[in-house]
Amino acid sequence: MRDLSELYLTWGLASREETPDGTRWSMPAALPLPGDLLPLDADLTKRLDWIRWTMRTGPLVNALINHLVDDLDEPNEVLTSLDRLAAATSQDTDDVRLALAELVEAEDAQVQRGQEPADAERLEAHQRFRLIMNWEHLHENRMQLSIKGDDA
Repeated sequence: MRDLSELYLTWGLASREETPDGTRWSMPAALPLPGDLLPLDADLTKRLDWIRWTMRTGPLVNALINHLVDDLDEPNEVLTSLDRLAAATSQDTDDVRLALAELVEAEDAQVQRGQEPADAERLEAHQRFRLIMNWEHLHENRMQLSIKGDDA
């Protein structure tokens, strides 16, 4: 146990403070990344980065897709803004921006202003844009699970 606690201290996973009441242990709000502590090869680093990105953006993308499917019945195209999508999905505009960027990066959607492609990451919250969905690509490349209610 002592070796493990010393390792946690060395790697910055925990800190220790001596107080009049005894030793006080705490953990940092944000833990260091594996690559900050261990030598990792480039492939593993790339995979871990992808996992972190997916865990961050996955719920955001799912909320946006759920809105497009459940509320708008899978439209091929929507004239909208980040503000409108944020309100419809109960997310903030930065999270919607991330979700859009992920959909565009995955080739599941395009974002256009007028007839020109737009950079989803640089849209202002109030700017209107056309969200053009590639539903066929999305359905072929994203796993979607559906849980039926008790009446199924």
